[in-house]
Amino acid sequence: MHRGLPPNSPTQSHHVTRRGFLSYAAAAAGLGLATYSGTHARHEFEITPTTLPIRNLPDAFQGFRIVQMSDIHLEEYTETWFLERMVAQVNALAPDLVLITGDFVTVGPLSLEVSWRAAGVAAEILSTLKAPQRFGVLGNHDVNVGAEHVIRPLEAHRTPILVDSYTPIERGSDVIWLCGANDAGTRIPDLNFAIPARPNAPVIFMCHEPDYAEQVVLHPRFPLIDLMLSGHTHGGQIRLPYIGPLILPTMGQKYVEGLFHFDHMQLYVNRGIGTVGVPFRLNCPAELAHITLVRA
Repeated sequence: MHRGLPPNSPTQSHHVTRRGFLSYAAAAAGLGLATYSGTHARHEFEITPTTLPIRNLPDAFQGFRIVQMSDIHLEEYTETWFLERMVAQVNALAPDLVLITGDFVTVGPLSLEVSWRAAGVAAEILSTLKAPQRFGVLGNHDVNVGAEHVIRPLEAHRTPILVDSYTPIERGSDVIWLCGANDAGTRIPDLNFAIPARPNAPVIFMCHEPDYAEQVVLHPRFPLIDLMLSGHTHGGQIRLPYIGPLILPTMGQKYVEGLFHFDHMQLYVNRGIGTVGVPFRLNCPAELAHITLVRA
């Protein structure tokens, strides 16, 4: 009759040790992955060159270059040095225009005073952008920490914020229209104020949340919009093979990153610079979108 080995037999002791080793190895691998995601991967970034054809683009704007920044989230969890690095990268590209599509700061576990101070620091760093013009819109985090606390320092440092409003971008006698929505995640944008009624020129529309595009196409002024720029999704922030993005916010679950088409309107969704919720990125580097306009 076969009998089991006694509790202290070398074979059973070896089995327990191997199992313990595998558990330790798995924990170490998980810790290593978390460390990599929170340090190295979170500070990786890509400059994504994109050429976009625009209807009736005026001659003066042929080859016009825009850098889109998004989702800075200073200082939870983006460090000031990383934003400074991003600004240096933008300056090296020497764009004609810089557009920032919301979430300059984060509403999170730290106090609102921390976020308000971070808005001022972000405004100071962004003031070192060398492009001839720059504009931004609000994101949901900006509104939740207090829109006035974000807008005031940015505009004091020459970064105008468009809230259901528009402005001409002029080159000589030629013009394109730059439009900005109120934050669609926390408020209800009014496109009758955000989009000019008779622009007679191309229209670029900024809105933080990309899924709002499905509301835009239902609006009477949708035919006037050529390009919509959004952020909000962080590209999913953590992307696993065969699974895809793990972290997608409300109003950022359908159009996650890159270029989409809604009839004539193009939507570009930027993965952003910062992170939210957890200070991790994986297989989803931060992004500066380098957009060149050409005539369609």
